[in-house]
Amino acid sequence: MMGQDNINQVPVIQKTVKKLTKMVRKLLNEKERNPKPEDPGVSTRVPLTDLAVYSGLIEAPPSIEEDFFCTPLTEEEMKEEIHSCPRNSSMNYHPPPLND
Repeated sequence: MMGQDNINQVPVIQKTVKKLTKMVRKLLNEKERNPKPEDPGVSTRVPLTDLAVYSGLIEAPPSIEEDFFCTPLTEEEMKEEIHSCPRNSSMNYHPPPLND
């Protein structure tokens, strides 16, 4: 059983605990606002993420599992397409002079 002296000390102890709690919260807030500077030689990287292809996307075009970025044109057809575009004659470029 608690004695009369201990019962009288309960409000004092509660007040002390509240003060300490406020002090701890204040310190934690300051720590969050002012993080310790890290070593400038060390940088943080974003963690790698593996992406999975949505199953509906695979089912839509069956060729997506193949070489998706492969061009369907032959080399000769590609040359024809590239050379069929007119050159830009309005470009007016003057390179800076070379230092000798």
